[in-house]
Amino acid sequence: MNGFKGAIFDMDGTLLDSMRVWKRLTQGYLTQFGLHVTDEEYAACEGFSQPQVAQYFADRYPQLPGGAAGLMEGMDQLITARYETVAKPRDGVLPFLDGLRRRGVKMAVATLTARRHAEKALRDRDMLDYFDFMLTIEDVGVSKYQPDIYLMSAERLGLTPADCVVFEDAPYACTTAKKAGFRVCGVVEAAYAAGEQELRASSDLIIEHSFDELAGKL
Repeated sequence: MNGFKGAIFDMDGTLLDSMRVWKRLTQGYLTQFGLHVTDEEYAACEGFSQPQVAQYFADRYPQLPGGAAGLMEGMDQLITARYETVAKPRDGVLPFLDGLRRRGVKMAVATLTARRHAEKALRDRDMLDYFDFMLTIEDVGVSKYQPDIYLMSAERLGLTPADCVVFEDAPYACTTAKKAGFRVCGVVEAAYAAGEQELRASSDLIIEHSFDELAGKL
């Protein structure tokens, strides 16, 4: 899969081994109010932004103090603490980014994580400067079930979708990018084990464990 000029990276689960930041995050906050989040409720929030998740649960549980705004504030504190303690770069990603930079490949981040968290998480790990820019859910307003964030990234890089590789761990997002004309490198992530078949079907390349596996393939 040679000849690409741009690389568009998801952050959580792709650049960072950070899905534990989000695992049962809402439950971690709602436990104090005696509420249990069901698997069905988590599934309903797939692809939601943090404000959308907060609004969803505020609507379902109107007894929550502070409504959606209170839920947002409480979860923000948990997110910050979890990024600081559990998130780390994915295996092999730093040498891989170094190699792309030496080759002159343009790079961007496309994440559904709020900018205030995403920029800090990458800056704290000396990763932010690899990228020309970052687009977040706040910039595009729609989830990765729509291709907007990838198309906007390619446009800002001055490239066509066919010139870019999208790196993603979410199976549904790999499908979205593939249908939009991008080449896709899927990153196997335990949090999305149920959708691994979809991820493999939508990906031109697969990372099983480490970005080192891409040596000689890109």
